[in-house]
Amino acid sequence: MIRQVPRLLFADWVFWTAVAAWIFTILLSDLLGKYTKIRHSIRLAISTGVLALAGASAIVAFILRLSELYWPPIVAFFGVISVAIFSEVFQDRRRSNALPPNPVPPDDQSILHKAQELCRNLQLSQRFNPLFITWTTDVLSDEVNFESGFEKRNLLLPLSLKNKLSSDELRVLIACYLLRQKTELGKLAISLAKFFSPLIAYVIVFVYEIHVIVTIPYADLAWGIGYVVIASFALKLLFVDGKKQLLEIDLVTAQLVGKDSLLAVLKKIDDLKLHDMQRLSAKRDFRARLYSVFKPNLQERVDNLTKH
Repeated sequence: MIRQVPRLLFADWVFWTAVAAWIFTILLSDLLGKYTKIRHSIRLAISTGVLALAGASAIVAFILRLSELYWPPIVAFFGVISVAIFSEVFQDRRRSNALPPNPVPPDDQSILHKAQELCRNLQLSQRFNPLFITWTTDVLSDEVNFESGFEKRNLLLPLSLKNKLSSDELRVLIACYLLRQKTELGKLAISLAKFFSPLIAYVIVFVYEIHVIVTIPYADLAWGIGYVVIASFALKLLFVDGKKQLLEIDLVTAQLVGKDSLLAVLKKIDDLKLHDMQRLSAKRDFRARLYSVFKPNLQERVDNLTKH
């Protein structure tokens, strides 16, 4: 395929700038929707516009016979992404309109008050406004989360910790989660830059040297292997960086709630010998081994806090 595609396409910066702008628009609308209070109508307009652009560019490509080998798969790929984000917007909107259960149990009410106070003190977006709690097995026992949706109102707590940790102890875990949300966007941008930079540099070299590369036997195969190797290495660095950032969040949390408080909560969870925590520490199965690449276990978190 590489030999049949004209070199002009690889060096066509208008084409690749349009593709880059397309990717950037999709990612930006998704990130803004998750981390800022952007209106649903704006996200819907962006998704609809991107989807319309996909169809229009496909039509133009076929009418003008512009690179039949490259346009259709690129259009299809970004079209699918656009539809997925389009669907997610509607799902988020539906969840945001769901009414919380009433009344909230007294034990949960105390936890909610502490969570709301943390959201105000950390000056998070008004989207973070916990109004009710769901105890679930979908959250690991050393974490908390919020239900997916535009408005973060349903606080998800691990069922394994129900009636085992006090509201003050759960406040420590909630603080850790909220601090991660407060700093995640900037750190995510840095991590993605580290991930994509070597790949982009590799592709640029390939584009400028394509006329020489295609004359070498098996050059396309060697290029593909090299790309996979670099992508694998960059992906590993991305996961390692993510794990390092989680450990750094623990240090920030310790400054907010107290190092002794955080250590006491982590050690108490460890003493409970919960199944998911033991599986993560022992790396008993593929899922646990995969998690251990980017998520520190309890002992790693305790060791990190102790040495700092």
